[in-house]
Amino acid sequence: MCSQPMGGIQAVVTGTEEAGTLTLIQSSTRFSFDANNTRIAASTSGSRNGSGFQKDFLFLYQTGRVYIIEGGRCRAYQLLQHFPSPCLPQTFTSTWAMMWDGFVTFTDKLFMFEFVGDLHDLYCHVQVLAYTKLPVYMQQNGTVDQDPVFRTTAYTNATLGIKNPDVFTLPSICKTAEVEGTFDAPDYFIGLNFE
Repeated sequence: MCSQPMGGIQAVVTGTEEAGTLTLIQSSTRFSFDANNTRIAASTSGSRNGSGFQKDFLFLYQTGRVYIIEGGRCRAYQLLQHFPSPCLPQTFTSTWAMMWDGFVTFTDKLFMFEFVGDLHDLYCHVQVLAYTKLPVYMQQNGTVDQDPVFRTTAYTNATLGIKNPDVFTLPSICKTAEVEGTFDAPDYFIGLNFE
């Protein structure tokens, strides 16, 4: 099950324990990705235990760089991974293919595919629209870097294709950014978390 180039909004709530401290992260991300041109743009705002943050990401896999803009500063990092797969892992299994939710009559059906499976140390429950394969919802629980994690993600306003290709243009403040280190992005798009 693969998705096509798309854009939309990703809302994420994550509960975890980091170095013995319970942490709640809430974020909303406007994102675009283009599987053919190996680019991802994401603009994220949210809070970590009540402290707000705003970050913009531009992943340019053809040059092996990610640019992160925060607080008026742009930082560049060397990407350690290739463009993340827009496909669910082949080990995921289908559980059902139709959902009736929030509609006036029973004949108003929203057809979705639902999959479950493991992604590294996370158990995932994912729903995608049947015809467009756009993601709708995902829950993950397990561990990340040996810390327990529970994450709920909802996708809204998702559209096939890119409405505004300018989101992939390198901002002027990033053109002189020197590479400061490496960035290990997740290798599956469905598991990306921009924070």
